Amino acid sequence: MRQIFCWLDRQLTKLYLLSGYAAALCMMAIAVLVLGSIFSRMMSVYVPGLTEYSGYAMAGASFLALAHTFEEGSHIRVELMLARLSESKRWLAEIWCLGVASVVGIFLAVYLTRLVYYSWKFEEHSEGADAILLWKPQLMVMTGSIVLAICIVHHFIKCLLSRQYQTC
Repeated sequence: MRQIFCWLDRQLTKLYLLSGYAAALCMMAIAVLVLGSIFSRMMSVYVPGLTEYSGYAMAGASFLALAHTFEEGSHIRVELMLARLSESKRWLAEIWCLGVASVVGIFLAVYLTRLVYYSWKFEEHSEGADAILLWKPQLMVMTGSIVLAICIVHHFIKCLLSRQYQTC
């Protein structure tokens, strides 16, 4: 059983890293779009949608990076409060926090999945000059929220099992 948990742990860690790489690609896209916008203005050429696309890439980068930063421990945590607790109370506090975060993460993932579905179903377009179908950029946000929910639940289960299994 331990081997299965360790294998799954490694595969999920790879998923979080892949999500981080996708966020980095979004950041590079933002740089290219902003530079394209600057140079097109300097040459007095209007390219519709560059600002909107960079905004979509920013939203995608933000959400796609969440799971990787959570995995790396880069999210803001309440270490000052947790450091004062005994080991058993700290474990219970971690369980409580990860349990609440799991519920919130799953709710967010379900809500954003529904948002993408309804945007696709009703063929909702952006109000910008490009009039892109909104489900396309929303897909990155939805994917990032799903991976974050998986990551939080993964850490919740890992924390629950930490008393029975040693780390992989």
